[in-house]
Amino acid sequence: MASGTAEIVTRVLTVVLAIVTARVLEPVEVGLLGLSVIVTGVVSMLGFYSETAAIAARGKASEGNYALAATGIRTAIVASALAIMWLAFSAVARYLTGKDATPGPLRDLLLVMSCIPVLELLSGYPQVVMQRRLELNLIARLQILQPLLFVGAAVALLMTGCGYIGVAWANVASSAAVTLLLWWRLLSSGPASWDGWPSKSVWHETVRDTAKVLIGGFGGYLGGRLDNLLVAGSIGPAAMSFYSMAWNASRTPANVFARVINFVLVPTLARIQDDPLRVQRALRECVRNSYLLLAPACAILFVTAPLLVNYVIGPKWLPLIPALRVMCFTVLSVPILFTSAALLVGTGRAHLTGLATGVHLATLFIAIPSLSGRWGILGAAYADCIAVILLTLTLGATAWIATHQVGLPILKTAAVPLVAAVSSGWLALTLTSSIQWDALRFSFGVCLTTLVYVLMVAVLGGRAGLIDLANMMRIVVRRSPLPAASQM
Repeated sequence: MASGTAEIVTRVLTVVLAIVTARVLEPVEVGLLGLSVIVTGVVSMLGFYSETAAIAARGKASEGNYALAATGIRTAIVASALAIMWLAFSAVARYLTGKDATPGPLRDLLLVMSCIPVLELLSGYPQVVMQRRLELNLIARLQILQPLLFVGAAVALLMTGCGYIGVAWANVASSAAVTLLLWWRLLSSGPASWDGWPSKSVWHETVRDTAKVLIGGFGGYLGGRLDNLLVAGSIGPAAMSFYSMAWNASRTPANVFARVINFVLVPTLARIQDDPLRVQRALRECVRNSYLLLAPACAILFVTAPLLVNYVIGPKWLPLIPALRVMCFTVLSVPILFTSAALLVGTGRAHLTGLATGVHLATLFIAIPSLSGRWGILGAAYADCIAVILLTLTLGATAWIATHQVGLPILKTAAVPLVAAVSSGWLALTLTSSIQWDALRFSFGVCLTTLVYVLMVAVLGGRAGLIDLANMMRIVVRRSPLPAASQM
């Protein structure tokens, strides 16, 4: 429960900070800040895998031994990554900011943001010890505290005119506070048990598991950030900020369903994988319910995008609207994408997702420079759409070949909500285009899209799905257990 609360708080605060940052800073400044976050985030993630491996290690050595081994491995990784970053800075900065000629501000931001991987390195030891001791509530509370401190300080510094460098320092300060609190909690509860320097077996186990986690997870992590770097290198940081803002806005509703699929469907499939009929039912209901909710959300975002952008983050961000509308179609592949991934993970075939990840990365490398160079931000959005479609097709085909579960009956469940969403969105956009009063146009667009969508789903044969979804949502709101008939 605490972990879920931390996730919700973090997401809400992230949205708040994104809105304030977008309204206060210029697009090029937001782009430079985003680039510094991505670059240092890659360094942080590379170091994080050793901590993950140490927490999950099954050996009988003490928690202090595993924490020390993870710290040693992370030190080597972070030091190497930071050294490479600074040695390659001139070439990388020229690529990322060549069109805007702003390597100086990027260097200043990276100097500040480089403190974060170092602080995370210092906090790694107590985190490994406490998580191996299952002191998880404290970790969850700190996960809430850190974004609260960061966003509060960042907003205050932005409002006082400190600019993007103020946001960077706020991030460093919040990370430092959490590091101090972790060490204070560890030392106040008594030293970790330590049987001397980690043995060769502990080092070997931690290094081996770090490599496994890195190979399994870094490709997907990089795929979620590579497109921003490629856009910046092709058309500059300012354009990247428009692309990134559109990407984040379009993915917000989709990420909700992705988390539900990961946390609910994966363990469910792991338990029922030997019963093909129950697997089919679980997949079909997951895809159907995801599309029944996601499709109208994308339609509403498509219709109201100009008004939302203008009034939420300001008129200077209006150039992102065409890219945002393209991405409203792109994210419609998310339920199939994450359902296929969940099927592979839940049935013990997680390694097969690597093929689709490779296709995704290769497509981004080829499509973004060529399309964004010709059509700017809109071209980058089309490249993202092509890459995600190929990723979904590859992952779906892999899941079908491996399990024979993701077939046409499951895909057909997406047809009704997709047709209804496209039709209702087109009708609402057509009928509201002549309305001059923004508040009325927004309200009418949302209401008309929703009403026509529900009616079309019912007419096209999805009435039973709407009723089941409404019952499920009512049960969730009431926090009641699911009826036995609906349990999988």
